[in-house]
Amino acid sequence: MQVTCSNCGARYAVDPAAIGPTGRTVQCVRCNHRWFQESAAPSTGKPPADTEAGPAAPVAVPDFVIRPSTPGAGLPALTTPPPRKTNWGTWIAFAIVFGVLFGGAGYAYRAEIKARLPESWRSLLHPKGAAAAPARPQVGIDMAVTKIDLVDGRYVVQGELVNTGTAPGTTSRLKLVFRAGNEVLAERAMPLIEGPIAPGARMSFKLPLDEPPSGATNIIPTVD
Repeated sequence: MQVTCSNCGARYAVDPAAIGPTGRTVQCVRCNHRWFQESAAPSTGKPPADTEAGPAAPVAVPDFVIRPSTPGAGLPALTTPPPRKTNWGTWIAFAIVFGVLFGGAGYAYRAEIKARLPESWRSLLHPKGAAAAPARPQVGIDMAVTKIDLVDGRYVVQGELVNTGTAPGTTSRLKLVFRAGNEVLAERAMPLIEGPIAPGARMSFKLPLDEPPSGATNIIPTVD
């Protein structure tokens, strides 16, 4: 028969003979609660039959603690909470978002990151035998030292060319844009053949300039 604790809900498989026909006081192993357990089979209400030796004496059965008769015979309590579930989907989504953000930042700042790496690490990124990027010149005007002066009553553009590329470069012309605020007043191009200029090297230049357009407030020089 099955016996259920009225306090904690634990259930046990118990031999009906241990309970007896009239029931017994029992105790739960889990919570130590005690109660009177009635027999599974209804009692006939008749006293034990007499024998030839005389009337049958009642058999005293002490109270006992309910225990499973065999390993695993005890049934789990009905109030046992279900196992806790782990929300793996949320963690995976967070990992994907973090990976995308980290990869995007690394790609956007790849040049700065590469410049800060030790030389030994750079060689790992570009092993021997790997195809190297083609060398290219990058000749421009150093705006910090370039200016327009009035020499002997004539305007003169003078400054420095600098090659920030990886190969020697030359120039073919100087282009000037005359502006009045945000408005472009005129553009002029003059021959300026200089070079070759080695990577990282500088070269001075000086060119006469016709009178700028009336109303010009700034001049933007570039080279081709």
